[in-house]
Amino acid sequence: MEDVKNMAMQVFHSYEDYYLDKEKRKIFEELFDRYLAKVDDSGTMEIYDAALKLAQQSRSDFDSMIKTLKARSLLPES
Repeated sequence: MEDVKNMAMQVFHSYEDYYLDKEKRKIFEELFDRYLAKVDDSGTMEIYDAALKLAQQSRSDFDSMIKTLKARSLLPES
């Protein structure tokens, strides 16, 4: 579970880092709409909390979101 927490924190920090880059922010928001909306339909949760909840409810969706972010160089390969 610690690896999931670390990855969720990386997603949060990466989103914050790229927030001012409109193109990259759009990629994040599209992925969040696709994945995080499954666990936060109102869109009121913090990204970190929603990512953790997604991992708990659907690990395959969480892993897919992480894989996509890494493929688009928005998260470091680890």
